[in-house]
Amino acid sequence: MAKKYKLALKPRDYQLEAAKWALGRDGAVVSLPTGTGKTLIAVIWAKELLEKKAVKRILVLEPTRILVEQVADFFKKTMGVEAKAIHGVYSKQKRRDMWFKALVAVATPETALSDLEYISEAEYDAVIVDECHHTTGKDAYAKLMGRTRGLFKKRLGLTAYIPPTRVKEIEEYIGEIRYWSWSDPRIKPYVPAWIGEVYETELNNYEKKLLEELEEIRNKLYGRDRGLVQTAIRWFVRDGALALRESINKPTRLAELIAPIRQELMNNNIRPAHKLDGLVRVLRDHEGYFHKAIVFVDRVIVAEYIAKQLKEYNPVAIYGKAKMKDDVRKVLEKARHHDTKLIVSTSAGEEGLDLPEGDLLVIWSNVASPLRFIQRHGRILRATTRHGPPKIVVYLVTPDTVDVDSFVDSIELAVKAGVDVPVSKEVVEKLWKRTTRSRILSVIEGRPMPIEWIKEATGLPLDMLRTSLSKLLRHGDIVYIYTHLGKTYATQSDIEILYEEYNEYLQPDPNLHAKAKAYTNGEERAITGNYHKVYRRLKNILEKKKKITRLIITTQIPLPGGALKLVNLNYTYLIDTPEKLELALRNAYSIKQYHKYI
Repeated sequence: MAKKYKLALKPRDYQLEAAKWALGRDGAVVSLPTGTGKTLIAVIWAKELLEKKAVKRILVLEPTRILVEQVADFFKKTMGVEAKAIHGVYSKQKRRDMWFKALVAVATPETALSDLEYISEAEYDAVIVDECHHTTGKDAYAKLMGRTRGLFKKRLGLTAYIPPTRVKEIEEYIGEIRYWSWSDPRIKPYVPAWIGEVYETELNNYEKKLLEELEEIRNKLYGRDRGLVQTAIRWFVRDGALALRESINKPTRLAELIAPIRQELMNNNIRPAHKLDGLVRVLRDHEGYFHKAIVFVDRVIVAEYIAKQLKEYNPVAIYGKAKMKDDVRKVLEKARHHDTKLIVSTSAGEEGLDLPEGDLLVIWSNVASPLRFIQRHGRILRATTRHGPPKIVVYLVTPDTVDVDSFVDSIELAVKAGVDVPVSKEVVEKLWKRTTRSRILSVIEGRPMPIEWIKEATGLPLDMLRTSLSKLLRHGDIVYIYTHLGKTYATQSDIEILYEEYNEYLQPDPNLHAKAKAYTNGEERAITGNYHKVYRRLKNILEKKKKITRLIITTQIPLPGGALKLVNLNYTYLIDTPEKLELALRNAYSIKQYHKYI
């Protein structure tokens, strides 16, 4: 008897219509605006085929590892099927096992091409090609579909937009195309004013080797020098080798530190701007959709390079009144001209300049202050009319590098700015855990330390480090106590080490009275008394509420001469166990041992 799957979401009528239409064909392409639930159509399609045993296994293709993770999670949660996210982070042997265990496997086309023999052996006979507008020319999508002709008896393509020049090729690889318009009254309410998209811009093998060498240099340094090299790494993965070449040619301390990689940096195999290929792909993928694209970069030299390389779009580079060679008024006039399809602007170019509106916004440089471009250009982001299709913001991100850190922050701020970014909180969390989070935890694991030491060990900028520590505290991954070093951070599994190394700061004074304010799910509870009374009462609250999100301890310390010192201790880490509660209170009631250090 065939297994039945229960949908966790109720489909809308147009989603059922699209799924039914696609199921009636061996090959079909559904074109629906972003934000209208194309992935649920894929789930309905897969559910029907698997329940009727019309196919054995289904391959889902996604253009980025971010979407691979997200769509696999969506299939699991929405349909309850065994869906595997398969990409290059796993070894080839591990991937082989995953292909054979999954009923639904989600992968990038590059991974699928690499593992084509496993896909064939495991008898995958249906394919879902998400973002199928990529299935053209020399793209990995087209290569895969070309090499698997006859393998998949059922094919479903999903996309928000297909450039006119690609229609014939996509029909040949996948099947008949049907469009559902954003203006359909059933669909229009679900279409956001601004849509976010993510394009991964990978380093090539030579660039990856250069990055490894930069990281080796950084790891041998301390203090300011380590921070300088970390900045160089960020420039390289965010802006490209061109930015780093410009920096290394200046008589600075940074140039001295990274001198060992100078020759390799100038190698022709190191692209001047590795994100350019991604930008070209963005512009071609949205061919015919946008009237004017605005690309935001951080470095003038990169802005000039992009403009020179993309002359077919009649580009204009804007990078600040002081540095621009041409008259600013004339440059802005050219930017507004209908023949100008591309504007490349630096952050300096934004200030005080009235840029024309664009309907395609590309964030090249994920910066330490994410989305500052968008925040400064609320007029560009504002949907001036709801009579036209949605506008698009594209993020170019270098995977598996520190560029992902700022990208994660960008996603969070983009959502607040009203951009519908198709990346779930769960996937953002996974990305963050692979980057800054893991670096911080690896540094403090087994060795509690204050923020200054963490900064030196990780090489992270202080503002980025504070933001990441705040997240780790909210999630309960780390804790801290006050010591002679100030706040001293430790992983939650290293609480015993805090007791061993800082025992004198965890010996509560039985005569000390304090006021404790505990915050739980928006509620505030205040308790006054000695250590034992406050601990007992708060433990009861913790058992009922399951977690305390913030704990403030207020007390007075007598000073020489009879004066009193008012002290407020703020514990912002997630208290979800009695052990964490005891740690905070023991530390707070030991205030006399360290109050002069805070």
